[in-house]
Amino acid sequence: MSKNVELDAAMKQRVVDRLAWSLKAFHDAEEKTPGGFESLSWRGQLGGFRHALDITVGRQATSEILHVVRCKTGLGFPHVGPVTDSGDIFGFDSEATPGL
Repeated sequence: MSKNVELDAAMKQRVVDRLAWSLKAFHDAEEKTPGGFESLSWRGQLGGFRHALDITVGRQATSEILHVVRCKTGLGFPHVGPVTDSGDIFGFDSEATPGL
């Protein structure tokens, strides 16, 4: 099993800033058109970023970074997972804010 990458302070800040920017974009899109194409696209980008981060730095470090982003923005993360044609999302997402 490979070892996780440890981010230095500058890189961690870049990751936090990028996630914060993407999370704000999701919330802006969701406010304009709830469940619309743009918010769905941002939801997918956030999910992909989170999963890639988890693979790279590990679950605990990812959770810590997401916590910093939540504190910085005051915004919750949307649920990510498989989406049906009707827009319902399956599965459990421990990092998601209920109702998003």
